[in-house]
Amino acid sequence: MVGALDDMRRHAGSAAVLFDIDGVLSPIVPHAADARVPADTLDLLAALRDRYLLAGVISGRGMADVDRMVPVPGLARGGNHGLEMAEPGTDAHLVPEAAEPVRVLRAFVEGLSPDQLAAHGAWMEDKGASVSLHYRQAPGPAATGAWLRATVLPAAVDAGLRTRDGKMILELIPHVDVDKGTALRALVQAAGARHVLYVGDDHTDADAWRRMRAMRDAGEIDTAHCVLADGPEVDPAVRAVADATVDGTDGVQSLMRMLAQ
Repeated sequence: MVGALDDMRRHAGSAAVLFDIDGVLSPIVPHAADARVPADTLDLLAALRDRYLLAGVISGRGMADVDRMVPVPGLARGGNHGLEMAEPGTDAHLVPEAAEPVRVLRAFVEGLSPDQLAAHGAWMEDKGASVSLHYRQAPGPAATGAWLRATVLPAAVDAGLRTRDGKMILELIPHVDVDKGTALRALVQAAGARHVLYVGDDHTDADAWRRMRAMRDAGEIDTAHCVLADGPEVDPAVRAVADATVDGTDGVQSLMRMLAQ
């Protein structure tokens, strides 16, 4: 981690510092709507924005939720796992290639029964361009997750959607080649950054880490620092992809302070 900090601080004028939100900037809570980014963390994001070429967030949340949780002007933003994008100072937009796949998603979502989901302990977070089916609060989360994967998942695949497992979540995603990695690459290239640090905590963040390494190997950037916000719910497979770890959201705050020094 010391080498990553030295690299980023030494090249601040050509560096990008990017973060996931849930489990990284905001502690995980039972209900996603209750999640908040602490005021101290928002202040640190503003400090990083002022010091580095690029600072921003890339989240699985819809962009309206991203902007609600991180009301810091001048940040780069990616929402809905890269389906929605916004460079600093610009309005968010749906990436053009996602328009038709999103229509397929909306047609499938219309057939999902909130009452049936609730009967199995799940609830739907509709983010417009994607949908998350949560089961953290189910009486038996393992059984609910198994039911979702046995019933909703194959139906979604048959309808032409992609699915992804997260932390007590089954995500339904338009079938388009977009993820946090494509979002990161677009933001980094638009800014002209050569040194990149991204902090995440889940499988979708590993997409960004893999993309960073591919960019480095192709000569698109000079350095790639893949940092995990570790915690008890982190999948060991995700942990294995990271270069370095910090201890949850408190560790992320400490990292941000050191980056801002």
